Amino acid sequence: MPVNAPPLWISIATLMCAIAIVGTNALLLSPLVQPVGLELSATPTQVLWASSGYGLGVAAAALLLAPLGDTLGSGKLLRMALIALTLGFVASALAPSLLMLIAAQVLCGIAGGAALPSIYTMAAVISPKGREARTVGAVLTGWTLSLVLGVSLAAWSAELIGWRMVYGTLAGLCALVWLLSAPLARLDQPGQVATSPLSALRVPGMTRGICATIGLMLSFYVTYSYTGAHATISLGLSTGQAGLLPLFYGLGFGSAVLLDPILDRIGMARATSPVFVVATAVYLGMGTLGNSYPVFLGLAVCWGIFQHFALNLLVARLTALDPRQRGAIMGIYSTTTYLCVFAAPFVGGFGFRALGLLGCVLISATLTALAAIEALSLRRSLPLPTSPDAA
Repeated sequence: MPVNAPPLWISIATLMCAIAIVGTNALLLSPLVQPVGLELSATPTQVLWASSGYGLGVAAAALLLAPLGDTLGSGKLLRMALIALTLGFVASALAPSLLMLIAAQVLCGIAGGAALPSIYTMAAVISPKGREARTVGAVLTGWTLSLVLGVSLAAWSAELIGWRMVYGTLAGLCALVWLLSAPLARLDQPGQVATSPLSALRVPGMTRGICATIGLMLSFYVTYSYTGAHATISLGLSTGQAGLLPLFYGLGFGSAVLLDPILDRIGMARATSPVFVVATAVYLGMGTLGNSYPVFLGLAVCWGIFQHFALNLLVARLTALDPRQRGAIMGIYSTTTYLCVFAAPFVGGFGFRALGLLGCVLISATLTALAAIEALSLRRSLPLPTSPDAA
């Protein structure tokens, strides 16, 4: 990092808040579906079309715009994306109709699709040597902020100030992060070679990286999509009780950052396969012990911890493939992730209709087990840890 770089914790906090804002918007419409529908004369399904528009915007932009970070610099692309995201929030707050809300959320999706790969790339850029897992893990806790704090607080605030003011508040916070992100634009220097999704796909190890992404993200969303139905339909619990699961999961995901130094000492090549093996065991435990909701919540904490570890290792693996094409590589990663989000309800539906939540977790466990087997070869293809701690 340049000698005039800001303190590391400021850069981490800025990237973490950027992830939190993007993540909050991705999950926000679900709890706001009723007040939005009443004001815009739309059904809940129609309101959620805006969420679909957001997801498609993210997937498209992550694939097509993220490579710009390799030529412009990821810090600059992130700042441009934050401006567009602020405008999307303002448009959402002022939307006079459902169609305009959908259009505003598509704009938010395009901005989010450019922002997320830039955030992951910048996390790799600012990481001191030997502390990559700790730095990336700290940035990833932004997802915990969005899950545990952002969405819950926004849903509660909507009852007091209205859903439009919630989007207005997000616009203000996004503008603040844009101001704080100015130093990041100076840290990542533009590359000399233009990149594209096709050039990134030709990077050695990228195809297997995509398979690992599918194994991690599809397994997560297949089970997560049906945990609410399991709690309310299979166990007969209230919606409020069902809402405890993302809270416990988020607490596990966030607390795992305290254990990230262990990953730095072990090294990505050695840690990845065991992490996926434990994730497989957690899924199987959720399937066999899921009829006891207190036990289920305890396993959700473990689920969050090892999902954090696996995501941390996956991001580190992908950003290490070719530093010159990090933007394009992380764009493919984000596109793959959101395609998994799209596919998960359909894939999980087969398992849930057949065996309930057990069917979902069996699918998830199979995916993570395959990812664990694939990761065994990382010991041969990647160097062992070189951090001072590891030495």
